[in-house]
Amino acid sequence: MKNYVIKQIGIFVLAACALGAGHAAQAGTQHVSITTGALNGLGTYYVEFTLTDGSGLGNGNSFAGVSNFSINGGVLGAVLPPTLGDVSGALGGANTLGLADTNAGTGGLADFAQGFTINSATGTITFDLTLAGAGVEPVTPDAFTFQLLDGSFTPIATSGPVGSELVASDFTTLTPTAIGYHSDGVYEPSIVATLTPITAVPEPGAFASLALGAFALSALLLCGRRRSHMA
Repeated sequence: MKNYVIKQIGIFVLAACALGAGHAAQAGTQHVSITTGALNGLGTYYVEFTLTDGSGLGNGNSFAGVSNFSINGGVLGAVLPPTLGDVSGALGGANTLGLADTNAGTGGLADFAQGFTINSATGTITFDLTLAGAGVEPVTPDAFTFQLLDGSFTPIATSGPVGSELVASDFTTLTPTAIGYHSDGVYEPSIVATLTPITAVPEPGAFASLALGAFALSALLLCGRRRSHMA
């Protein structure tokens, strides 16, 4: 229990500073709004959040935080178990979901998925996304992606770089920002992700010092669990 608490402190110290809380050194936070009316009455779908370590070492230099998550015109369902890598917290209400690339056993990959249903033609998914970097991979950058899976666990096709991301970001700076995309033709009206910045971007030197300390603390315990992706 003591080690678990230490890990949680490490993850959420970084998350709290990244989310603002009056600190001068803070990561950029973006509000994400996704139109989901096309999924009205079509059964269970899944939100999936993934943080990929470009080094494949689990070196703990990137973090993604998801807060204020809400299904508007729908219902959040069960977590798709088990989660993969270093994932903390939960979705919904006052919870914050955190993904960190600190788990060497998964090559730094962290992944979380949870079911939902939409019962409104004007339904939306909204959340606040905070991305924090304590270093940049020199060859392949760390990356964050958000995608929607259908009932057969197949990603919805989008205009994203790989063809499945609704929200994506490469950690090419210490203050990465994400880009929103839209579904590719199958769903009408289109599923569209719109991102709006809601906090200031920090000075890189100040945030790097803060983030390095927080990641060092969070790396004291690695408790991620594997989840095999079902495609």
